[in-house]
Amino acid sequence: MITRPSPQPMATLSATPLPQPIDTCASRRLRDRAAIAAAGAVLVAVAATARAAPLDDLRALVEAGQAAEAYAAFCADPDLSARPREFDLWCGVAAVDLGRAGEGVLALERYVLQFPDDPRARLELARAYFHAGDNVRAREEFEAVAKEQPPPDVQAGIDRYLAALEAREGRYRTRTAAYVEAGAGYDSNANAGVAQADIGLPVLGPVTVADVGVRQASAFGWLAAAGRIDHPVAPGWSVNGSGYASGTFYADASEFNLASFGAALGGSYNAKGNLYTLSYAHSEILLDGSRYRWTDGLGFEWRRQLSEQTSLALIPQYARLAYSGENAARNADLYAFSVAYRRVWLMPWHPVLNATAFYGDEHNREDRDDLGRTLYGGAVDVTVSPSPFWAINAGVGYVESRYQAPIPLLEVTRRDRNLTLTLGALYLISARWSVRAEYQYAHNAANLELFEYSRHVGAVKVRYEFK
Repeated sequence: MITRPSPQPMATLSATPLPQPIDTCASRRLRDRAAIAAAGAVLVAVAATARAAPLDDLRALVEAGQAAEAYAAFCADPDLSARPREFDLWCGVAAVDLGRAGEGVLALERYVLQFPDDPRARLELARAYFHAGDNVRAREEFEAVAKEQPPPDVQAGIDRYLAALEAREGRYRTRTAAYVEAGAGYDSNANAGVAQADIGLPVLGPVTVADVGVRQASAFGWLAAAGRIDHPVAPGWSVNGSGYASGTFYADASEFNLASFGAALGGSYNAKGNLYTLSYAHSEILLDGSRYRWTDGLGFEWRRQLSEQTSLALIPQYARLAYSGENAARNADLYAFSVAYRRVWLMPWHPVLNATAFYGDEHNREDRDDLGRTLYGGAVDVTVSPSPFWAINAGVGYVESRYQAPIPLLEVTRRDRNLTLTLGALYLISARWSVRAEYQYAHNAANLELFEYSRHVGAVKVRYEFK
C-alpha cells in the first residue's frame, strides 16, 4: 500500500540571473594602462569567469544531490567574507539537505536580503523554515511563492508542503481529514486456496480438497472511506478519533466478498522529540455479508525523533480476537511487540525508508493449542518521488508462524512462512484527487500442503480527499 508522499525538494524555478563578481584589482591596474584597454577588458572577463566557475560547480553538485561534497568543498569555511554572496543560496540548500536546517536558514536569509525577487531562493528559504520547524514563516514563504502562479509541478510541491504543515499544526489546533475511494482490480486467488484439489497429507494420505478450498480467480470492485479528527487539549497533549470502512466485491467469487469497518480513540503527548500515543480500536470483518471476526485492541507507541530525518518507534500491542460460528474455536488473545524505523533523505527523488520488525504470541482461548501460534517477521519499503506529482513505492515483507501443538488426526505441528512483495505508483491529479496503481504478490509456504498458496493482486484506485 502506498501512501501520499512526504514533501520533497521543489522543482527548479526560473531563477533571477545571479550577478557576476567584478575583478576590482584588475580594474585598478587598468586605470594606469589605458593604452591596453582592450587587453584589460579581456583580463576582466577571464577573471570573472574564473570566479563564476566555483559557483557553477557548487550549483551542479547541489542539484545532482551531492550536498555533502558541495558543502565540504565550498561552504565549510566559517569566514563568510571569503566567498561571494551568491554562494549563500547553494550553500544554504546544501546545509538543509544535510540536516543543518538552522545554518541553511541563515545562509538563505542573507541571500534573500540581497536578492528579494529571486523566486527559487524564496522557495528554498520556505523549505529551510519547514525543516527547521518554523511553521509560521514556512507557510508565509510558501504562500508568497504560490501567489506568483509558479509552474504546475512547483505548485504541486508547494501543496504537499502545505499539507504537511497542516499535519504539524494539528498539535495546537483542531484538524480534520477524510477521504473516499473507489477502484477495481484482479485477484488470482481470492480465497487463498490451494493450486489443485488433489493433495497429500500425513496419516490421511491422498485427499481431495473441496471446491471452496481450491484457488478461485476473480475481478473485483473496491470501495473505501475514512475520516479522522485531532483536537489539542493542552500544550503537547491531544486527543483523536478515527473511523474507516471498506469493501471488496468479487465478480466470480462473491461468496468471498469482504467488508471491514472500525473505529479508534486515542490520545498523544509530544515533547522534546518524543511522541507517546495510547489508543483503543475496534474492528470487524464481514464475509459474504455475515459477521466473521471482530477485534478489540489496545496499543501504545513511543516514537523518538533521532534527527530531522530519522525516527525510531517501540510499539507494544494487545488484541482480543473473536470469531463467529464454527470458527469460534479460533478465539485468541494476541500480544505483540514491534520496532519501527523511518529514514528520510533530503535529496533528489526524496527517498523514504520504513522498516519494521515484530514478534507476537497468539494464545488460543478455547484450549486449541493447534490453532495458537507464535509469529515473527519484518517488512521494509522504500518510497521515492521522481516529481511533485508522482510517488513510487516498493516493499517486501516476511512472516513466520509456528503453531503450538500438532493438528488432531494429522499429528503434525503446522509451520508457515509467508512472503509478500508490493509495488505501487501514486499520481497526484490535484490537491484533492489522486490515482494509485497497486500490485502485490504473496506466497505462503507451509509444511502441510493444505496451507500452501500463491496469490497475485493488482488494482487501480481513485481517491478524493476532503480538506
